[in-house]
Amino acid sequence: MSKKLVFIIGMVILLAALGLTLVLLRREAPVTASALPELPPVEYLINYRGEEFAGLASVTVRNDKGEFSIVPGDPPSVSGWESLITSTYPLSRILDVCAGLISQSVVAEDAADLSIYGLDRGRARVEIKTNRGDETTLYVGNEAPDKSSVYARLEGSSQVHQVGKWDTDNLLLGLFDFVDKEVSPPLSNDESGSFEFSEITLGGTVRPDGLIRVVPAGPEEAAVKSRISSLYRIVSPVEESLNIDKGLPILQAIPNIQADAVIARVSRPEDLAPYGLDKPYSTAAVSGTLGQGLGGFALRASRADADGNVYIYREGSELVYQVAASKLAWLTTSWWDLMDKMIILPFIDEVARVEVTGPRRRAAFDLSGQEDELKVEAEGVVLNTDDFRKFYQTLLGAIYDEYAEEKIPAASAPVLEIVYHYRNGQTTDRVSFYPAGSRRVLSSLNGRRPFYTYEAYVEWVFNGLDSILQGKKVQPYL
Repeated sequence: MSKKLVFIIGMVILLAALGLTLVLLRREAPVTASALPELPPVEYLINYRGEEFAGLASVTVRNDKGEFSIVPGDPPSVSGWESLITSTYPLSRILDVCAGLISQSVVAEDAADLSIYGLDRGRARVEIKTNRGDETTLYVGNEAPDKSSVYARLEGSSQVHQVGKWDTDNLLLGLFDFVDKEVSPPLSNDESGSFEFSEITLGGTVRPDGLIRVVPAGPEEAAVKSRISSLYRIVSPVEESLNIDKGLPILQAIPNIQADAVIARVSRPEDLAPYGLDKPYSTAAVSGTLGQGLGGFALRASRADADGNVYIYREGSELVYQVAASKLAWLTTSWWDLMDKMIILPFIDEVARVEVTGPRRRAAFDLSGQEDELKVEAEGVVLNTDDFRKFYQTLLGAIYDEYAEEKIPAASAPVLEIVYHYRNGQTTDRVSFYPAGSRRVLSSLNGRRPFYTYEAYVEWVFNGLDSILQGKKVQPYL
């Protein structure tokens, strides 16, 4: 190896050693607490946190939404509203801020025009008193350009501070912001969604026919299986079954109403008049237990305004609420909306005999056996069971299509009658159809109030009757 190459290698090693030495020498000593930069002291606009102040005695807030006085405690409350306040966290935040409000910066030492900052009157004026007797008044002004802070000052001073918006937002709230917006109790306290009641009534000026009353079916009635619904019954102003799929959800909208806003506190019946609740447009009342032991209640509701909002009041309460009409399915519902439109639905295995009678045709079908063993005879002839089931499906297809004001004329004869006799001795059911014109018939179950049914149903029954008696295929109605 040449001397020149050895020299070069030696120089590289020497330079590397020198570089490493410099790195080690330039290492900083470990940072100690004394070496940390000092943080600037916290500047308070208000500071009553010291023990010498003995805590806050009261805080009174005045803003565009009104005035309220907070009484410190655990939890805090509002004077005169102790039984109504349910949201106490904002009250606690207000007390905490009034005990110590940090100033982010001083914007103006001596502002000549406080209105520039919204501090001539202030969006909120907060009077603070300590248990030691100290008093001060805080003014909260406009939002600062950074959108995260607002302007503030103390009474008697024109020094303008910038404070955290999050600290002062609660000072702009009103009394009703601290009140629970639950208008009616929830449907149930468990996951079953149980809906238990002794009676539900719907009334108000929107229902000229009078109160709608719905009750659970009695044990004997619930055992009768010749109705599509045997769980609940409408008993006034008509006697009909409640539609489980359409009517029951309307009633289930009465519990668990959450208001969009609290509008007013009332103490006398006449206080309800400005909200249209002295003579309510609609009412709803639930009697008995609701869900897990919750008691009944009654509601009054106004007509919806142009914006689709309704004033609502729970009897015995002190508050008037505002709720979107879209949340109140029961607001304008009628008994026609609630009732089951299927006229009758006897189970085929529980029927002993079906009689179908018209002006020129009559047939009686005797049934025995059940399910796959079902046997059907007409005038001693055994019929095809599958074809008869289709015809029976047609018989059950009778529905109330339209509401009818007219009554059945005394001298009118039915154009079709279907009579069901039951194997267990249950009372016979008779469905009668009378001519009404305009391609409609008046249909009545057991002589009760009639409703309109489309005439096409009657024609379909007689077509099916002819087919089943002639051994032809039957097309079920609709």
